[in-house]
Amino acid sequence: MMRTRLMQGVLGFTALTLLVGSFKVMESKPKPPPPTTVTVTRGVVLASVNATGNVTVEDQLALDFPTGGKVTDIFVKEGQRVVTGQPMATIDDLNARDKLNSAQADYRSAQDKVNQLLEGAPPGQQGLNNANIGNAQAGLGKALDTVGRAQDTLKTGAAARQNDVNNAQSTLTNAQAAAAQHTKDLQLDIDQVTQRLGEHTAQLNVHQAKFEFDSQQADSARAAEVATLQRIDAERATLAAIEDRMRQKGCNTPSSSSSSNTSGSTTNTTASAASTKANASSPLRLSAAAAKSTSTSSSTTTSTSKSNNNNKNNNSAECRNLADQHAQVQNDLAHDNDVLSTVRSDRTRYEGYVRDDNETLISDHQTVDQDQRDLDDAKNALKAGQISDQKTILDAQTSLTQALDNQKKGDLADQQAVASARNDVNTAQAQVGQQVAAKTADEERPKNNSEVAAAQADAANKLTVVADAQKALDDTTLIAPTDGTVAVIGGRIGEDVPGGGSNRGGFDASALSRPPNAQASGSVSSRAGGFITLTDLGTNEVKARFSEADTAKIQPGQPAKVEFESLSQQLTARVIRLDAIETVVANVVTYTVTLLLDKKLDAIKPGMTGNVDVITAQKQNVLRLPVTAINPRNGRATVQVLGKDGKTETRDVTTGLKGDDDIEITSGLNEGDKVVVTPAGGAGRAQG
Repeated sequence: MMRTRLMQGVLGFTALTLLVGSFKVMESKPKPPPPTTVTVTRGVVLASVNATGNVTVEDQLALDFPTGGKVTDIFVKEGQRVVTGQPMATIDDLNARDKLNSAQADYRSAQDKVNQLLEGAPPGQQGLNNANIGNAQAGLGKALDTVGRAQDTLKTGAAARQNDVNNAQSTLTNAQAAAAQHTKDLQLDIDQVTQRLGEHTAQLNVHQAKFEFDSQQADSARAAEVATLQRIDAERATLAAIEDRMRQKGCNTPSSSSSSNTSGSTTNTTASAASTKANASSPLRLSAAAAKSTSTSSSTTTSTSKSNNNNKNNNSAECRNLADQHAQVQNDLAHDNDVLSTVRSDRTRYEGYVRDDNETLISDHQTVDQDQRDLDDAKNALKAGQISDQKTILDAQTSLTQALDNQKKGDLADQQAVASARNDVNTAQAQVGQQVAAKTADEERPKNNSEVAAAQADAANKLTVVADAQKALDDTTLIAPTDGTVAVIGGRIGEDVPGGGSNRGGFDASALSRPPNAQASGSVSSRAGGFITLTDLGTNEVKARFSEADTAKIQPGQPAKVEFESLSQQLTARVIRLDAIETVVANVVTYTVTLLLDKKLDAIKPGMTGNVDVITAQKQNVLRLPVTAINPRNGRATVQVLGKDGKTETRDVTTGLKGDDDIEITSGLNEGDKVVVTPAGGAGRAQG
């Protein structure tokens, strides 16, 4: 029994111990994790819409001013090459400047109202805060003035540099024209000298042929003279032989004077030359026969008187024959003497011709040689002139290249000055906001926080109006959105042009419904749909279809980003136009938006797909929080602020632009505040 009771007591104590331990375990809760917070920071709040698009290649781009106005300056001309960001034309900016000045005055008035509502701090602190705000506002005014001066410098500098380029181009054109005319004149000199050389060479050839003919005639006359003299010598020898034969035969011989003066006789034979030559050899043959007969008869032992008589008769006949031959040879000799006189006259005449021809040839050779020297001089003058003209053209081309380089550098420097001035405006605006925030933090908050928030929101809106007015003033200058060539300028200085475009690549939608070169209402001829049309573009376009709701947020000129996943590349772009006609796919209404890439890559091909994000709104250097940190409550926006003691406080805030990830905080928070996005498990609820 005792054992049983002891066992029951032990079991009871054990159960009690377990029960007490259970209660202790139930009463000791685990320590909750700390809350997740985000820090209020300054930065960019950005809102965008996205879609998928494809790369297209456009042959031309029509550009218009965003708003209409009277053209005051045109800095480019048709056919000129322009670069991205280069000013091309301006319209009257007086109205835009007035609106900017009015917007700035409204903003200062709204900010003064905020300052009045925020009064409540000690006078010294309040005065210091107001002075800081005033200084920041003065700095903003100076920054805005600097932007205006920088824009004016850009316009005047661009015009002056364009004038330098035009002058250099004109100088180059004139140098090229002068060089062409100079070459033409020098070539004309060469042609004239060449023609003269040809004529004189032809004349030389004619005289050379005459010289050769006369030389041949002179040679022939000399040969005829020699031949005639040879015949005369032969005839004289024949006469001497006949006379000697006649003396041997005892014939009556002609007188020696007759024989010796035969060469000077002028008696002409009536017999023909053929018969004279035929009879010339006959007496010699007869004489030979007679000599033989005489030799034979002298050796004969028996002589008769009959033979003597025959011999006497034969001797008499031979004498007569020799006399006839002598007369015939004398006639031939007289004839040859006449021939000799004729050929000597011919020789003398042709030798005179040859001498005259030789002198003419010497003169012709001198003339041709002078023509050849003149031709060489003309060719050398052409070469020297071309070298000199080419140097002039190269100098003009160098001057043009320098002017274009100066234009590009000068425009870029002025554009950078404008951009820097705009950055200074943004910085000044941020400083105004910082001073206002500092005043809010330092001074005692009034009870009517909603009125202060409304005034601050109104000031923020007025500051937005200032930015819009500044943009409107900027839009009075038409800027080249990309590299290209000016194909058409659709207006002149002093004419009114319609709006509807963008200074970053606009499009005149009215051009879709009117034929080319049609006169738009209140404007000059748009000529292919834009005030200025660019061709030979230095970049590509991307076309993307956006929903009807997203399209309502898109305007020409808005920046964008296009990501090509296949290339692992992300490029910046700008909206240049929106289609006026919808596209319906599967009962869904979409509108095609065309964007211009700011940079061209060879790797990007037509048809490639890219993810397009169009930035519809953005603000720089503003207080921001993730959208998830805002708690809507009864039409108000609240946040849970974590204090240094670890406790949270519910605080009303005023919001501005709602972006994709962040939201703008215009009041209620300071930079560096910790805002709870995931509260701790039931601990640290809002106090009071």
